[in-house]
Amino acid sequence: MKRSHALAVSVLVLVSGTAVAAHAADGTPPAGRGTSAAAAWCVKQGGVAQTRVPYFTGSGNVITPLGGEREMCLFTAKDGSHIMIAADTLAADKPTLAALAYVRKPTGPSSPGNPSIAYCQGINGTAMFGNRPTDGGGWGLKGETKPDKVMSACMFGDGSVIDAWGLKYHQGGVIRGADLTEKFRASIPGA
Repeated sequence: MKRSHALAVSVLVLVSGTAVAAHAADGTPPAGRGTSAAAAWCVKQGGVAQTRVPYFTGSGNVITPLGGEREMCLFTAKDGSHIMIAADTLAADKPTLAALAYVRKPTGPSSPGNPSIAYCQGINGTAMFGNRPTDGGGWGLKGETKPDKVMSACMFGDGSVIDAWGLKYHQGGVIRGADLTEKFRASIPGA
């Protein structure tokens, strides 16, 4: 690689890395800066790209931030309902397990506990943040202090992630936030 080309690539990586780190307080990337291709796809589909972090909520009113972060795409309807999906899940070039679960609406068990978690587990996903049924958690904006602002999500073996309640409601015929069926970049069989 020529020195000038290597320098240009290094500068591009440095500038991109800095821009990705610069997000608004609500986790939304600044317009035109630091947005990944997945975040850009999210916005093109009518969603809001946000950086969210995982939180452990347990069964109390205290939440504990966990390591890592993920770019999520949030769709909010006029009625205030919403659905969240990982931006890379929405923008994947090939079908993901979360996309297949959303579009195909497989049957799953019901539970006297949290039906969204039971459904997620029943279709081979996980939304658990501990080994007790009362252990909870989900994804929230950085610095969140209120457990009710953390959104539970169903994660599948391929790493794809979708809002657990949005998935459960959609399986029952209710659209929350937006109908994602035509928003996936990949062609989803059964759509």
